[in-house]
Amino acid sequence: MSPQRLFSNDEIIAALERAGSAARKGRGGHGAWIREEPDGGHRVVIVPLAKREIPHGTFRSILKQAGLTYDEFLRFAGVRRR
Repeated sequence: MSPQRLFSNDEIIAALERAGSAARKGRGGHGAWIREEPDGGHRVVIVPLAKREIPHGTFRSILKQAGLTYDEFLRFAGVRRR
């Protein structure tokens, strides 16, 4: 299901940090956030920086990397579903 709205990189980063991700060094125009998993593993999420709106496909990829559903993301972002 496509998200109803576009999110900025700042909104995505804030939600990732509320979900327990910590910033790590990125490369070029991208930043990396890492989240430790309960099984001892970790997830690395790459987010483009300095983007006002992240395209839907890129946003879906970020959610997949983070292991979050759209509803979980909305909860961490503090946004109500329409």
